[in-house]
Amino acid sequence: MNRAKRESIFINFKNLNKRSIIPTLLITYIIMIVTVSLINPLFVSLESIKSILIYLALTGISSIGTTFVILTGNFDISIGSILAITSIVVAKLLTLETLGIPISVVIIAGLLVGLVIGSINGFLVNVVGINSLIATLGTLAIFRGIAYVFSGESLIVYDNTFRFIGRGYLFQHVPVTFIYLIVIFIFMYLILKFTRFGRYVYSIGGKAFVAALYGIKVKKIQFLTFIISGVTASIAGILMTSQLGLGRGDFAIGWEFKIITICVLGGISISGGRGSLVGVLISIFILGSIINMLTLADVPIIWRDFFHGIILILAIVIDRIRVRRGELSQF
Repeated sequence: MNRAKRESIFINFKNLNKRSIIPTLLITYIIMIVTVSLINPLFVSLESIKSILIYLALTGISSIGTTFVILTGNFDISIGSILAITSIVVAKLLTLETLGIPISVVIIAGLLVGLVIGSINGFLVNVVGINSLIATLGTLAIFRGIAYVFSGESLIVYDNTFRFIGRGYLFQHVPVTFIYLIVIFIFMYLILKFTRFGRYVYSIGGKAFVAALYGIKVKKIQFLTFIISGVTASIAGILMTSQLGLGRGDFAIGWEFKIITICVLGGISISGGRGSLVGVLISIFILGSIINMLTLADVPIIWRDFFHGIILILAIVIDRIRVRRGELSQF
């Protein structure tokens, strides 16, 4: 099949839906910031902004990777366990002082954790044929259990050089973790918008069987998206270990719901094939600001999950309405 015919599928997908959710998200965020700032000026204080940037960096990095999976019409809810077991592996290697393992090797080992678990998820979904929700639910439980077994209480990291990776500041006020988020966002955005791989991801999510008819290797692309999701979760795990100075098996419990909330709120259709990383980035800021707002209002932590659930349900309802009206945009 010639290239022109193959590319025609992408033209169809681009023309299907042209209305973007991004302006709506931006307006919503601006209104929210202005309103809350008038009610509580502390919300726009330097320390408050720092807290927002620190909070959203790690969940944001994971959300960007998971976006690739959701765009293909799949789910990855093993993110939290990947982050936790990465934290354990990294902390364990750093506590083996007698071996003198270089930090670069420790980081590579952490990234390999995400690559391996992402590959396992991709294998279960694309080779064995298990539904992605069921497959990643299984790996979530398996690797969370392994993390608990090997962590005990917690593994404390004393290496100051490693701890700086996640705790440093740029210009004394901007957390380095936020810089990592922006760099990863730009890199992934360019991949999605300007590469053939990115176009394939959207096409598979739109109609996988049609994409296959056009010669796209659907299973291979889906496999790679699970690897991307796993590696970004590992990056978040490495940064969390550095930031907190320890590794624990209970890190990132419930993150899968936060990340799905961020993605869907950002306009990523749970059916796949539609949405933008720009929308995801804005929704990261929105959710981070909401959490900070609840913190300033002394709302008990237990209620945060309640609000996450409400936001997720509303986002899914809006997504379904927009799909029926044909209002979702690829970009």
